[in-house]
Amino acid sequence: MMLIDSHIHLDFGGLSDSDFIERVEKGLTDIFMLSALHGGYYPRENDVQASNDAVHKLMRRLPDNVIGFAYVNPVCGEHALSELKRCVEELGFKGIKLWVATLCDDPRVFPIVEQAIEYGIPLLVHCWVKIDGNLPFESTPMHLRRLAQRFPGATFIMAHLGGDWEYGLKVARECENVYVDTSGSMAEQDCIEKLAETIGVHRLLFGTDNSDLAFCKAKIFGADLKAEEREAIFWQNAARLMKLKQ
Repeated sequence: MMLIDSHIHLDFGGLSDSDFIERVEKGLTDIFMLSALHGGYYPRENDVQASNDAVHKLMRRLPDNVIGFAYVNPVCGEHALSELKRCVEELGFKGIKLWVATLCDDPRVFPIVEQAIEYGIPLLVHCWVKIDGNLPFESTPMHLRRLAQRFPGATFIMAHLGGDWEYGLKVARECENVYVDTSGSMAEQDCIEKLAETIGVHRLLFGTDNSDLAFCKAKIFGADLKAEEREAIFWQNAARLMKLKQ
């Protein structure tokens, strides 16, 4: 069975170029939807460019296996748009990664979303809910709800089930332009089944976010799903979203 990891990072959590090459050679993962996150939570312009250059380097080494997601910092204003243009028009990236530089419904994000709509590419948005409080400017699923409702023509991927799958489920139920990836550390009983039942299997994407691959796969294999539903989550939905030949 084919496997597409819709949420994974380069040089984050110990993964390097050689790890990605090894996974491909061993048949563990077929395609990575990849971004890099140099510079910490609040990167400078040169950090963002270095991140995207690192991804492009691996794209050249694994042209059939790596789909680049352009990392941008909306706080940088015009640089974010010029870097996005460089990544998409010159380097062949096919998605956008937003992390925690600012809340995703900040007006500084709007021009990036408008450009994503024009390019016809999705935005992978970090969302989390922490009982001890989020980082400054760290988005929750509710922030993504406001952004997705403001831009119904855009396509969003809510990272790691929103950090708390019950919050993530409510937002995805209200916003049909939001996909949900299954990455992260959570593994609660009935989580995957409830998401599939409520928003539909067609909007669930397999991802690891650099967590243990076997553990992340086990969350899908352990769910009460039909074989064809697992296939959809493991690769078919991502292939359709990214307009890959099937």
